[in-house]
Amino acid sequence: MSSVHLFGRRKEVVMLRPFFIHCRPSADHDERFDTVMMMNGSVAVLNNISRDLTGTSGLAIDETWMGPETRWQERTALLDFLSEEIERALANDDEPIVFCTLMSYNAGNAIRLLENLKRAFGSRLRTGVGGQLTRVHPEAYVNNPAIDHVSVGDAEVTLGPLLLERKRFVRGYKMVTAVDHYATPLYENYLGLDSRLDEMSRYEFGPFRGIRQLVTESVRGCSWANAYKVCKFCSLQGVDTAPMFRSIPDHLRIERELAERHGANWIFDVSNLWLPTVNKMDAQAWLRNYLRLKEMVGGPALNRYVYMTSNTLTPSSARLLYQAGVRIVYIGLDGWDAATNRALYKPKVHAWKPLAACRDAGIKVRTSTVIGSGLTRENIRALPDFVANTLAEYGDTILSWGNFLEIVLPGSENWQHFERESERHDIVEVKDIFRFFREHGYLPLDLEDRLTELRIRHHEHDVPFEDVIAARDAAVAAVKQSSAFSVTIRECEKLDAPPD
Repeated sequence: MSSVHLFGRRKEVVMLRPFFIHCRPSADHDERFDTVMMMNGSVAVLNNISRDLTGTSGLAIDETWMGPETRWQERTALLDFLSEEIERALANDDEPIVFCTLMSYNAGNAIRLLENLKRAFGSRLRTGVGGQLTRVHPEAYVNNPAIDHVSVGDAEVTLGPLLLERKRFVRGYKMVTAVDHYATPLYENYLGLDSRLDEMSRYEFGPFRGIRQLVTESVRGCSWANAYKVCKFCSLQGVDTAPMFRSIPDHLRIERELAERHGANWIFDVSNLWLPTVNKMDAQAWLRNYLRLKEMVGGPALNRYVYMTSNTLTPSSARLLYQAGVRIVYIGLDGWDAATNRALYKPKVHAWKPLAACRDAGIKVRTSTVIGSGLTRENIRALPDFVANTLAEYGDTILSWGNFLEIVLPGSENWQHFERESERHDIVEVKDIFRFFREHGYLPLDLEDRLTELRIRHHEHDVPFEDVIAARDAAVAAVKQSSAFSVTIRECEKLDAPPD
């Protein structure tokens, strides 16, 4: 018996048929150059939790890639596919349930999907939401008649009561240890997985060819936030908890299985920071122990893309990271002088130090600047030259560079602070934008852009906003003149299309 819910229908046992969906960003967002490579791992994790709960996995769907035949028609294809699958489940007297993961960039699309499905199927279909965004103002989703279930926290705790007990709202967090960690992704029932891996392997990304990349998460919590302070623009939940790396033998076993079952040769580890410490000496000791255990248990030979913080990337740690399989790191340079680093709660490390350490170790870098705090007339004028000079010196090391205004992400310190200020100073337009979020549970990109602009105008009043935009645009132009890919929200350079 696979499932598990008894209802008094024609069938004595009603099978749950969950669909876990990560919707693509709205059409206002330009598709990132690396979209095909960066599959969503959350829906694969939900599949695994569902299998543990019910004895059968659901179906994981990342709308950004459902198969080569659906490119540029994903929403129509997704609605058609789900409608057919839901009708099939109902005809078999099974119970279909559609859950969507909500992030700031896709929540509007996800909610519209659920509203369309509810109009078509009504009470015959159960729907739910979870993810980073639901914790900010859960009432927006609880009050939406198109949403039956709302999760805040970790699905390892919340999904059971929602699926099996039909709870309307559940909040809960998992206490983890190295051996009782968060659930791992299950890719066996992931729509379009094989074609996506084949497609990404056709692209060239810098010096890398034949990439077949899957997603894992080895450590929850952020070592930088735990040791110092949560970055003021960060909206991720749980980053200030003590980082806990999964048992290294378990971690290596998971990666070996992904290589053997799916032919993966790259791992994108989405941990906030891959190293569970920001102390330089402790980081090196941890890496040496990691390498010792990897050799002892026979860890797989996989390439690795991980997030790092600049202060732990020393020549010694970079060499050890390379030995551990790390071939690409994402370093948020974010600030470009003392004032911007201080305002963003970032390490006081000159950007060229970690870049030099990576170059010498053979590690490529993806990076970004975040423009919106600690601004002066002097440093905003200096930004384009900082970007251009850095690329001139380290262009052979940097694969991509994003230049972003400091978005006011829901749940971040910036969000909370600006919401309070808007009430205190009666900033009517800002209050209206926050009210829209409380009512709808998301901000469309035009309102997100406007809120970002208003915060910069309000807080960085020594620098005209027009000068900020001009500096950002000049920095983007500098990236486009280099070999690195330029990334923004509305305009992203693209990988060359592979030959047919």
